[in-house]
Amino acid sequence: MSQHHKNPITELDYDTLKKILDNSFDEIYVTNAEGIVVYVNKAVEKHCGVKAENIIGKSSNEISAQNLWGPRVSPIAIKRKRSFTLEQKTCTGKTLLTTANPIWDQDGNLELVIENSRDITETEGIKFELENSMRMLDHYKLEMEKLRKKELHHPGFICKSKKMTDLLEIAHRIAAVNSTVLLLGESGTGKGIIAKYIHSKSPRKKGPFIPINCASIPTELMESELFGYAKGAFTGANEKGKIGLIDLADEGTLFLDEIGELPLNMQAKLLQVLQNNKYFKVGGREVQTANCRIIAATNRNLKEMVEKDAFREDLYYRLNIFEIEIPPLRERPEEIIPFVHFFLDKFNNKYKVSHTISQNALDVFSKYSWPGNVRELENTIERIVVVNPETIIEDHHLPKHFHEDAAVPSNANTTPDKQIPLDEAINEMEKNIIVKAYKELGSSYEVARVLRTSQSKASRLIRKYCQQDDVVNKSV
Repeated sequence: MSQHHKNPITELDYDTLKKILDNSFDEIYVTNAEGIVVYVNKAVEKHCGVKAENIIGKSSNEISAQNLWGPRVSPIAIKRKRSFTLEQKTCTGKTLLTTANPIWDQDGNLELVIENSRDITETEGIKFELENSMRMLDHYKLEMEKLRKKELHHPGFICKSKKMTDLLEIAHRIAAVNSTVLLLGESGTGKGIIAKYIHSKSPRKKGPFIPINCASIPTELMESELFGYAKGAFTGANEKGKIGLIDLADEGTLFLDEIGELPLNMQAKLLQVLQNNKYFKVGGREVQTANCRIIAATNRNLKEMVEKDAFREDLYYRLNIFEIEIPPLRERPEEIIPFVHFFLDKFNNKYKVSHTISQNALDVFSKYSWPGNVRELENTIERIVVVNPETIIEDHHLPKHFHEDAAVPSNANTTPDKQIPLDEAINEMEKNIIVKAYKELGSSYEVARVLRTSQSKASRLIRKYCQQDDVVNKSV
């Protein structure tokens, strides 16, 4: 025997209906045809900071006078006889997206206006942050483009020697591939210029060229500078995190100058990047992908550092896929005078002067050994152009040690019985440069500026070589 069940019709009583409406996330605000408020839900109280009993029974004009929110949408919807949406601000600082919907009876008379408002304050904040981020991104792109153009703007190479001509031909061929390059050579020979040249001739030339001097960044900051750090990585960190130089060099070239100064713990992390193209930001858990070419440079003997466990052997061979050794200026003397004229023109234009140089001065330049290489020559020309009041640069305007160096026969210290180890010779040369520069300039700041190195490194070298009075007195 079958049983027939009749589903009862569920009717919502007033209390149930009110409970539903009061628990709506969106606010509901209802007026009659005369503009008198007949109902508001709890969301209205929350958004406007006022009790329902202080709103119901009043006209919209009375309530508007209390400045609880911006202009009501209802009058516009009634006038246009259709739904209308508008953003409003409330006295509690909320941003509402309000839609007013007029209800008409069958005779075309207005019965009710129902306003539905959604709190979009947080959405507005996200929208603002997004717009701000987009503006900042455009700004960073513009700055990166300016930086890229600035970094790639370098003087044309002066190649009057076969050594430099051959070197540039090799650099041009290496530029076409994506492998790492190790640039060797004394300080001031132009390793940075060669790195830019390789980048400018590579498939990555439209990407950024990001240089970093490994000796100028404190050890404790090196990892965050290179890899960046995640949001909240450590106390005092930027709350949004920081982008690292590897990421900045995306689709371009990262130039690691003075790679021999990189701490051992960072050498291990750099090796992972070179081997796997993967890394982690400081405090981060997401694997980052490195998409940049790495060019490294040093004036140190990395092979000897490997033997002394001061540089990782695996990193050395990973960097040394292509090795280019840049000869010192004294081994390409035919380029000295062209460089003199090039830098003289450069600083004449920069300082709005018109200096020329005498043949006697050029002869001294030609005979000088240039331990600081092209950088020393450039700095010397700039200093003379700035401090020399006379139009013609004569030999007596040159530093005293230029004349004494030029007076020493070029083979005076190269006889077999006077040969010394290469590192010792380099250290002696570094000592002479620092002592002479410090005696002439008198401060680590000026030494750093003229020799184009960091002040911290200049201070360390000054402490190393200029502590004893007899050392300074012996310097020229």
